[in-house]
Amino acid sequence: MKFGYTLENFDMNLERDLLIETAKIAEKAGFESLWTVDHIMQSDEKGLTIYGNTTTALYNNIAEPLTTIAFLAGHTNKIKFGVSTLVLPIRNPIIVAKQLATLDYLTNGRIVMTFGAGWNESEFGFLGENYKKQGSKLRECLQIIRALWNGETSFEGNYYQFQNVCFQPLRPELSKFPLIVAGTSDYMVETAIEYGDGLHPAGASGQEIKQIIAPYQDRLNGRDFYISVHVDIYRDTNLEQLVNDYEENRIHRVIFDLSRGDIKPEERIEFLERLSDYVRNF
Repeated sequence: MKFGYTLENFDMNLERDLLIETAKIAEKAGFESLWTVDHIMQSDEKGLTIYGNTTTALYNNIAEPLTTIAFLAGHTNKIKFGVSTLVLPIRNPIIVAKQLATLDYLTNGRIVMTFGAGWNESEFGFLGENYKKQGSKLRECLQIIRALWNGETSFEGNYYQFQNVCFQPLRPELSKFPLIVAGTSDYMVETAIEYGDGLHPAGASGQEIKQIIAPYQDRLNGRDFYISVHVDIYRDTNLEQLVNDYEENRIHRVIFDLSRGDIKPEERIEFLERLSDYVRNF
């Protein structure tokens, strides 16, 4: 099992030097990957956030995730970077495929990723996208990314079409890059099975994930299907019990997130060191 850690590319803890420091600590500790959060534009709501009374709503002050991981990859040597979760239906999938292929090429394979349909309807509206089409568009986006990374030159879909294109740079290994889909609903699990290579049921326990996957087990026999999970960590979280639950249920990657729990921003580097000790000794 691999361990990831959520970088806080948003809100009150968005600080350039802190992001660099966190990335270097996590790499030295042996974390497999670091993960950013994805939002582009939020409504200007004010009031309470998880940090208490503030004038800025959560995710209003957020750095674009792919730019952030490109920057941090240049400050590290081997740790991988991803987004949990990249919302595909608000983006042009051809551009996303190019961005990720470029990151993969320049970092020599240090990119991992989870893809989702998105949940913030107002954000879709701000970006000129139809929220009601999010599911079908996600599926087509996944098809396009896979097609381009497999070297296909033409595609005919409901939302996007292209013929006889050239798509480079492209490392051969990218054809085997797992497209991991975030969600727990039947539709999203179906999407993961039919259009992807894995599932990212953020916040679910190992037992819950087992139950989510159980009805589809016959369709998964004999194929690689990756399971990752993004889980909030609190002061009183029993790490050993948490990780054992995921290990027993064959989860491939656990991504720890301190940002939404009860650990204050100024305490998180110290808490990351504690997590690092656990990861080193696992």
